[in-house]
Amino acid sequence: MKYTPRHVKKFFEEGKIDPELWKIHFPHLLPSHVPECSECEDKKNDLCQGGKNPVDCFLGIYAEEEAKKAADDAGHKSRKEKVRKFFPDAKGKRAKTPAGANITFDQSKM
Repeated sequence: MKYTPRHVKKFFEEGKIDPELWKIHFPHLLPSHVPECSECEDKKNDLCQGGKNPVDCFLGIYAEEEAKKAADDAGHKSRKEKVRKFFPDAKGKRAKTPAGANITFDQSKM
């Protein structure tokens, strides 16, 4: 996609592109100019393969960070979710009982 300065400004406001990182990569860039890959400091120093649109490159960094955050959040279960797996719910149905657990009925309430 061909990006305009309005696109870049919108991405700055939404937080999809970090302005500090943008200034590091394009230190001599005017705000009314959308850069090319050859203008990037990484490309000039041969740290990058090049051939990509810089805006897409920065949006890819944002997408990777978001995916990493989502993966970290999905891996954690709350204590309540873990406990609910082994004990009865409000309807009295018992979930799977862990191995070695005492599954006899509590006769003190009969």
